[in-house]
Amino acid sequence: MNIKTNLVKSAIGAGVVSAALTVYASLPKQPTEPVYVMAPFVVDEINIKKEQAILLTANEEYAIEVQFDADYFNDGNGVGHNWRDVEVKEIKDIHVFDEDGEIQAYIGHPDVVEIKDLIEQELRERI
Repeated sequence: MNIKTNLVKSAIGAGVVSAALTVYASLPKQPTEPVYVMAPFVVDEINIKKEQAILLTANEEYAIEVQFDADYFNDGNGVGHNWRDVEVKEIKDIHVFDEDGEIQAYIGHPDVVEIKDLIEQELRERI
């Protein structure tokens, strides 16, 4: 009888531990500290119609998806030379991804300015 009691107790204990682990594994991830994403960046893709760009960090660890608002206009030097120019007026939204999906990230103001400049440069080459 003692062996049966011990086996039943072991089975119940294993079931309780298994249930607890299942509940713990199904809990949402706890928020973590944001990752600091810094320059240099490289333009990977740009969609002029959707006003969306995808940039990569230099080590290609993070991908940055940027929504922007740009103005396209004719510019000139007053001597008869005219060209199309572009100005990114606003960076609307920035999402940072790593290999596992979207992450919480912090991008400082100087790096956002660099992102804006890179997008403008790439748009000038394409228009």
